[in-house]
Amino acid sequence: MEDHEIISKIREGQREKALKVLYKEFPKIKHNIITSGGNTESAEEIFNDSLLLLIEKVSDPKFELTSKLSTYLYGIARLLWKNQLRKQNKTQELEWSDTLIISEQDIGYDHVQEEKFVAMERIISSLSAKCQEIFERFYFKKESMENLAAALGFSSVNSAKTQKYKCMEQAIRLAADHKPKK
Repeated sequence: MEDHEIISKIREGQREKALKVLYKEFPKIKHNIITSGGNTESAEEIFNDSLLLLIEKVSDPKFELTSKLSTYLYGIARLLWKNQLRKQNKTQELEWSDTLIISEQDIGYDHVQEEKFVAMERIISSLSAKCQEIFERFYFKKESMENLAAALGFSSVNSAKTQKYKCMEQAIRLAADHKPKK
């Protein structure tokens, strides 16, 4: 599958096919992480985070690919691994060949934003399956309340809105519980 086809699949929400192609890059990235002081678990984490960042960037209609998609993914993984090593106070030099040199600004990486996403993911995963599905359909897939109500078997749109409101209240309570104490 060509890079433009992978990007189209991601933008159309058909990520499974696109991810199968991108997962072929994992052994290369894993090898580089292991040879620079990592292990299989950290390689999997870095690779998955890299895929998430790549999907986020590619989903933006303004995104323009200036290299091969695999090279872009490889560069993101390299940057994330380098940042993780820096956090662990390791100064292992990364000499990955065939790598697109990119900075945090190039991929739009923001540590504070990343921490917020992790916290939000933790909160959402603590919600009921019904609330998770409501949020996914409404906020991520941008479904209308009418479609959401029909798909989830609510008796009316107002009933779906009420449930979404209750889910939001539950999420807000969980967020307040997870806030760091000052």
